[in-house]
Amino acid sequence: MKKEIDLRKNFDELVLGKSNNLVHGYKVLIRNARLDSNHKLIKCTCVSDLTDEPDQENECRFCLGEGHIWDERFTTCYSSLIGADGGKANRNKRIIPGEMRTDYKVFYLRYDEKLSYYDKIIELRLDFEGNLIIPYKREFIYRPETIQNYRSDNGRLEYIAAYCKEEPSIRANR
Repeated sequence: MKKEIDLRKNFDELVLGKSNNLVHGYKVLIRNARLDSNHKLIKCTCVSDLTDEPDQENECRFCLGEGHIWDERFTTCYSSLIGADGGKANRNKRIIPGEMRTDYKVFYLRYDEKLSYYDKIIELRLDFEGNLIIPYKREFIYRPETIQNYRSDNGRLEYIAAYCKEEPSIRANR
């Protein structure tokens, strides 16, 4: 019987650096939205009963102006910029030199990551060696547009790709 490649193991070795391999991934924050029993976003206390909008004048310290409650946690992923043209069919193509839109990105996550369309992926400021700068600073916030579960081996989930568009209003000034 021919031995197959274990994609989960290869992902862990390549991205996470398991089995004494070099880590090729980097730390990001996953912002998981809290949902109620009806699978609806849980509103923050800053949301107005009248307008159903968060307080825009004073950024809320709980939701940072998003209007709903969420939890953040670190994870390690690998990412790649993708072009804006061609839809999902072109998302795995190599990018040729020249002009490209950098507000589209694909994040490759471990098979057991919990990610939904309500959630966000947040890139933090890193130093030249790829270490997180402390205090942590949010640099880019991405919203998943397409979450693709990549399956193999009789349907087993091997890894997740989150195709994202950067929210242009949330970018750190440099």
